[in-house]
Amino acid sequence: MNRANSSEIRIRKKVSKYRVAIVIREENYFWFMQKGMQIVLSVLCVTLLFLNVVSQVTPIEGSDWILINIDGDVSSSAFEDRKFWNPHVYGFSPEMEWNISFDETVSITLQTSGGEGGHVATGMWWTSGFEEGIKIPLNNLGIQVEFDVKVSKFTYETSGDWLRIALACAVQRANGEVVYTELDFLDSPGTLQHEKGNILLGGDIIYQFGDVVEFRIDEIPLQEWRHFQIDLTSYIERAWKIRDGDRLESIYIVVESEGVPVEVMLEVDNLWIMSSVKS
Repeated sequence: MNRANSSEIRIRKKVSKYRVAIVIREENYFWFMQKGMQIVLSVLCVTLLFLNVVSQVTPIEGSDWILINIDGDVSSSAFEDRKFWNPHVYGFSPEMEWNISFDETVSITLQTSGGEGGHVATGMWWTSGFEEGIKIPLNNLGIQVEFDVKVSKFTYETSGDWLRIALACAVQRANGEVVYTELDFLDSPGTLQHEKGNILLGGDIIYQFGDVVEFRIDEIPLQEWRHFQIDLTSYIERAWKIRDGDRLESIYIVVESEGVPVEVMLEVDNLWIMSSVKS
Protein backbone atom coordinates (compact mmCIF):
# COMPACT_ATOMS: atom_id res chain seq x y z
CA MET A 1 0.00 0.00 0.00
CA ASN A 2 1.31 3.48 -0.91
CA ARG A 3 0.80 5.23 2.42
CA ALA A 4 1.48 8.72 1.03
CA ASN A 5 -1.47 8.47 -1.39
CA SER A 6 -3.85 6.44 0.71
CA SER A 7 -6.89 7.98 2.42
CA GLU A 8 -7.54 4.96 4.60
CA ILE A 9 -5.32 3.38 7.25
CA ARG A 10 -6.40 0.11 8.85
CA ILE A 11 -5.09 -0.98 12.22
CA ARG A 12 -5.96 -4.54 13.21
CA LYS A 13 -5.43 -6.40 16.49
CA LYS A 14 -6.20 -10.05 17.26
CA VAL A 15 -8.60 -10.30 20.19
CA SER A 16 -9.21 -13.84 21.47
CA LYS A 17 -11.40 -15.46 18.76
CA TYR A 18 -12.29 -12.14 17.14
CA ARG A 19 -10.58 -9.27 15.37
CA VAL A 20 -11.17 -5.61 16.10
CA ALA A 21 -10.71 -3.30 13.12
CA ILE A 22 -10.33 0.43 13.61
CA VAL A 23 -10.66 2.46 10.40
CA ILE A 24 -9.39 6.03 10.37
CA ARG A 25 -10.17 8.26 7.43
CA GLU A 26 -8.55 11.60 6.75
CA GLU A 27 -8.04 14.06 3.95
CA ASN A 28 -4.57 15.24 4.79
CA TYR A 29 -2.25 12.34 5.50
CA PHE A 30 0.64 14.42 6.78
CA TRP A 31 -1.61 16.45 9.09
CA PHE A 32 -3.01 13.18 10.43
CA MET A 33 0.46 11.78 11.05
CA GLN A 34 1.52 14.89 12.97
CA LYS A 35 -1.69 15.69 14.86
CA GLY A 36 -3.75 12.56 15.01
CA MET A 37 -1.40 9.75 16.07
CA GLN A 38 -1.73 10.46 19.78
CA ILE A 39 -5.53 10.14 19.48
CA VAL A 40 -5.20 6.86 17.59
CA LEU A 41 -2.84 5.40 20.16
CA SER A 42 -5.15 6.44 22.97
CA VAL A 43 -8.13 4.76 21.28
CA LEU A 44 -6.11 1.59 20.77
CA CYS A 45 -4.97 1.49 24.39
CA VAL A 46 -8.50 2.00 25.72
CA THR A 47 -9.89 -0.63 23.33
CA LEU A 48 -7.29 -3.23 24.24
CA LEU A 49 -7.67 -2.61 27.95
CA PHE A 50 -11.44 -2.95 27.64
CA LEU A 51 -11.12 -6.26 25.83
CA ASN A 52 -8.43 -7.53 28.23
CA VAL A 53 -5.94 -8.32 25.50
CA VAL A 54 -2.36 -9.18 26.38
CA SER A 55 0.31 -9.66 23.76
CA GLN A 56 3.10 -11.15 25.80
CA VAL A 57 6.03 -10.94 23.41
CA THR A 58 6.76 -8.73 20.41
CA PRO A 59 6.58 -10.74 17.17
CA ILE A 60 9.87 -11.71 15.57
CA GLU A 61 11.07 -9.38 12.86
CA GLY A 62 11.57 -11.23 9.60
CA SER A 63 10.07 -12.12 6.26
CA ASP A 64 6.61 -13.54 5.63
CA TRP A 65 5.30 -16.01 8.17
CA ILE A 66 4.33 -19.55 7.17
CA LEU A 67 1.68 -21.45 9.12
CA ILE A 68 3.02 -24.80 10.40
CA ASN A 69 0.07 -26.50 12.06
CA ILE A 70 -3.44 -27.74 11.26
CA ASP A 71 -6.73 -27.15 13.11
CA GLY A 72 -5.43 -24.58 15.59
CA ASP A 73 -8.94 -23.10 15.77
CA VAL A 74 -10.56 -26.47 16.63
CA SER A 75 -12.74 -26.23 13.51
CA SER A 76 -12.76 -29.89 12.44
CA SER A 77 -14.99 -32.68 13.70
CA ALA A 78 -14.36 -33.86 17.26
CA PHE A 79 -12.72 -36.98 15.82
CA GLU A 80 -10.36 -34.98 13.61
CA ASP A 81 -9.66 -32.45 16.39
CA ARG A 82 -8.57 -35.27 18.68
CA LYS A 83 -6.26 -36.63 15.99
CA PHE A 84 -4.60 -33.27 15.34
CA TRP A 85 -4.40 -32.17 19.02
CA ASN A 86 -3.09 -35.53 20.36
CA PRO A 87 -4.40 -35.42 23.99
CA HIS A 88 -2.55 -37.63 26.46
CA VAL A 89 -1.71 -38.19 30.12
CA TYR A 90 1.55 -39.21 31.75
CA GLY A 91 2.55 -40.42 35.20
CA PHE A 92 -0.66 -40.11 37.21
CA SER A 93 -2.13 -42.96 39.27
CA PRO A 94 -5.34 -44.60 37.97
CA GLU A 95 -7.44 -42.86 40.65
CA MET A 96 -7.02 -39.43 39.12
CA GLU A 97 -9.63 -37.99 36.75
CA TRP A 98 -8.79 -36.15 33.55
CA ASN A 99 -10.51 -35.24 30.33
CA ILE A 100 -9.66 -33.35 27.14
CA SER A 101 -12.64 -32.65 24.86
CA PHE A 102 -13.18 -30.73 21.62
CA ASP A 103 -16.19 -28.53 20.84
CA GLU A 104 -15.16 -25.20 19.22
CA THR A 105 -12.51 -24.91 21.94
CA VAL A 106 -10.27 -27.44 23.68
CA SER A 107 -11.46 -28.12 27.24
CA ILE A 108 -8.97 -29.61 29.71
CA THR A 109 -9.90 -30.87 33.19
CA LEU A 110 -7.76 -32.52 35.86
CA GLN A 111 -8.71 -33.69 39.35
CA THR A 112 -6.37 -35.63 41.62
CA SER A 113 -6.53 -36.80 45.21
CA GLY A 114 -2.82 -37.41 45.73
CA GLY A 115 -0.66 -40.32 44.66
CA GLU A 116 1.91 -40.00 41.91
CA GLY A 117 2.58 -36.78 40.05
CA GLY A 118 2.25 -36.35 36.32
CA HIS A 119 0.77 -34.20 33.58
CA VAL A 120 -1.99 -33.94 31.01
CA ALA A 121 -1.19 -32.31 27.69
CA THR A 122 -2.62 -31.52 24.28
CA GLY A 123 -1.28 -29.66 21.27
CA MET A 124 0.59 -30.10 18.02
CA TRP A 125 3.09 -32.90 17.33
CA TRP A 126 5.00 -33.29 14.08
CA THR A 127 3.35 -36.68 13.51
CA SER A 128 -0.19 -35.28 13.29
CA GLY A 129 -0.59 -31.56 13.99
CA PHE A 130 2.24 -30.26 11.76
CA GLU A 131 0.97 -29.73 8.23
CA GLU A 132 4.07 -31.14 6.50
CA GLY A 133 4.38 -34.11 8.87
CA ILE A 134 8.06 -33.42 9.57
CA LYS A 135 10.14 -32.01 12.43
CA ILE A 136 10.98 -28.35 11.80
CA PRO A 137 14.70 -27.38 11.57
CA LEU A 138 15.37 -24.43 13.90
CA ASN A 139 18.67 -23.16 12.53
CA ASN A 140 18.12 -19.65 11.10
CA LEU A 141 14.36 -20.02 11.60
CA GLY A 142 12.04 -17.98 13.80
CA ILE A 143 9.11 -19.70 15.50
CA GLN A 144 6.15 -17.67 16.73
CA VAL A 145 3.19 -19.11 18.67
CA GLU A 146 -0.23 -17.57 19.28
CA PHE A 147 -3.02 -18.98 21.42
CA ASP A 148 -6.01 -18.00 23.55
CA VAL A 149 -6.60 -19.47 26.99
CA LYS A 150 -9.11 -19.16 29.83
CA VAL A 151 -8.58 -20.89 33.19
CA SER A 152 -11.80 -21.30 35.19
CA LYS A 153 -10.48 -23.41 38.10
CA PHE A 154 -7.02 -23.71 39.63
CA THR A 155 -7.15 -25.13 43.15
CA TYR A 156 -4.61 -26.79 45.45
CA GLU A 157 -4.51 -27.50 49.20
CA THR A 158 -1.40 -25.70 50.46
CA SER A 159 0.83 -22.90 49.21
CA GLY A 160 3.71 -25.36 48.97
CA ASP A 161 1.95 -27.62 46.45
CA TRP A 162 3.35 -27.94 42.93
CA LEU A 163 0.79 -27.03 40.24
CA ARG A 164 1.44 -25.28 36.96
CA ILE A 165 0.01 -24.61 33.48
CA ALA A 166 2.33 -23.87 30.59
CA LEU A 167 2.94 -23.71 26.87
CA ALA A 168 5.70 -26.26 26.23
CA CYS A 169 7.77 -27.42 23.29
CA ALA A 170 10.06 -30.36 22.59
CA VAL A 171 13.22 -30.00 20.50
CA GLN A 172 15.28 -32.93 19.25
CA ARG A 173 18.98 -32.12 19.14
CA ALA A 174 21.44 -33.34 16.55
CA ASN A 175 22.66 -36.08 18.91
CA GLY A 176 19.10 -37.44 19.32
CA GLU A 177 18.53 -35.96 22.80
CA VAL A 178 15.12 -34.32 23.35
CA VAL A 179 14.95 -31.17 25.48
CA TYR A 180 11.93 -29.21 26.73
CA THR A 181 11.31 -25.46 26.97
CA GLU A 182 8.21 -24.53 28.96
CA LEU A 183 6.55 -21.13 29.45
CA ASP A 184 4.32 -20.98 32.54
CA PHE A 185 1.34 -18.64 32.61
CA LEU A 186 -0.20 -19.84 35.92
CA ASP A 187 1.61 -21.36 38.92
CA SER A 188 0.97 -22.20 42.56
CA PRO A 189 3.17 -20.27 45.03
CA GLY A 190 5.18 -23.40 45.80
CA THR A 191 6.08 -23.82 42.14
CA LEU A 192 7.75 -20.41 42.11
CA GLN A 193 9.98 -21.25 45.08
CA HIS A 194 11.92 -24.18 43.63
CA GLU A 195 15.61 -24.20 44.47
CA LYS A 196 16.51 -24.94 40.85
CA GLY A 197 14.94 -21.67 39.69
CA ASN A 198 15.71 -18.00 40.24
CA ILE A 199 12.23 -16.50 40.77
CA LEU A 200 13.03 -15.60 44.40
CA LEU A 201 16.08 -13.68 43.13
CA GLY A 202 14.00 -11.65 40.71
CA GLY A 203 14.55 -13.84 37.64
CA ASP A 204 12.08 -15.60 35.35
CA ILE A 205 13.33 -19.21 35.53
CA ILE A 206 11.07 -21.51 37.57
CA TYR A 207 13.10 -24.67 37.08
CA GLN A 208 16.28 -25.54 35.19
CA PHE A 209 17.73 -29.02 35.40
CA GLY A 210 18.50 -31.93 33.09
CA ASP A 211 16.43 -31.75 29.92
CA VAL A 212 13.92 -29.11 31.11
CA VAL A 213 13.94 -25.32 31.44
CA GLU A 214 10.76 -23.64 32.69
CA PHE A 215 10.23 -19.88 32.36
CA ARG A 216 7.54 -17.75 33.97
CA ILE A 217 5.83 -15.46 31.44
CA ASP A 218 2.62 -14.46 33.24
CA GLU A 219 0.19 -15.09 36.09
CA ILE A 220 -3.17 -14.87 34.38
CA PRO A 221 -6.45 -14.23 36.25
CA LEU A 222 -9.23 -16.81 36.38
CA GLN A 223 -12.40 -16.64 34.27
CA GLU A 224 -10.91 -14.34 31.61
CA TRP A 225 -9.74 -15.09 28.08
CA ARG A 226 -6.11 -14.13 27.56
CA HIS A 227 -4.33 -13.87 24.19
CA PHE A 228 -0.63 -14.72 23.92
CA GLN A 229 1.77 -14.03 21.07
CA ILE A 230 5.18 -15.47 21.81
CA ASP A 231 8.59 -15.42 20.18
CA LEU A 232 9.36 -19.04 21.01
CA THR A 233 12.75 -18.97 19.30
CA SER A 234 14.14 -16.55 21.88
CA TYR A 235 13.20 -18.84 24.78
CA ILE A 236 14.64 -21.94 23.11
CA GLU A 237 17.83 -20.01 22.42
CA ARG A 238 18.08 -18.87 26.05
CA ALA A 239 17.49 -22.37 27.35
CA TRP A 240 19.63 -24.44 24.98
CA LYS A 241 21.55 -22.29 22.45
CA ILE A 242 20.15 -23.41 19.11
CA ARG A 243 22.63 -25.44 17.05
CA ASP A 244 22.69 -26.98 13.58
CA GLY A 245 20.53 -30.08 13.55
CA ASP A 246 18.05 -28.94 16.24
CA ARG A 247 14.48 -29.68 15.17
CA LEU A 248 11.11 -28.73 16.65
CA GLU A 249 9.02 -31.82 17.50
CA SER A 250 5.95 -30.44 19.26
CA ILE A 251 4.22 -27.48 20.89
CA TYR A 252 1.47 -28.12 23.43
CA ILE A 253 -0.41 -26.95 26.53
CA VAL A 254 0.45 -28.89 29.69
CA VAL A 255 -1.01 -29.08 33.22
CA GLU A 256 1.37 -30.60 35.77
CA SER A 257 1.11 -31.47 39.46
CA GLU A 258 3.20 -33.52 41.88
CA GLY A 259 1.26 -35.99 44.00
CA VAL A 260 -1.09 -33.52 45.70
CA PRO A 261 -4.88 -33.00 45.48
CA VAL A 262 -5.60 -30.44 42.77
CA GLU A 263 -8.45 -29.43 40.48
CA VAL A 264 -7.93 -27.58 37.19
CA MET A 265 -10.26 -26.54 34.37
CA LEU A 266 -9.25 -24.51 31.32
CA GLU A 267 -10.08 -23.86 27.67
CA VAL A 268 -7.66 -23.29 24.78
CA ASP A 269 -8.30 -21.98 21.27
CA ASN A 270 -6.50 -20.50 18.24
CA LEU A 271 -3.20 -22.33 18.76
CA TRP A 272 -1.21 -21.28 15.71
CA ILE A 273 2.46 -21.96 15.06
CA MET A 274 4.29 -19.89 12.45
CA SER A 275 7.81 -19.95 11.04
CA SER A 276 9.88 -17.37 9.22
CA VAL A 277 13.45 -17.28 7.96
CA LYS A 278 15.37 -14.79 10.08
CA SER A 279 16.34 -11.60 8.28
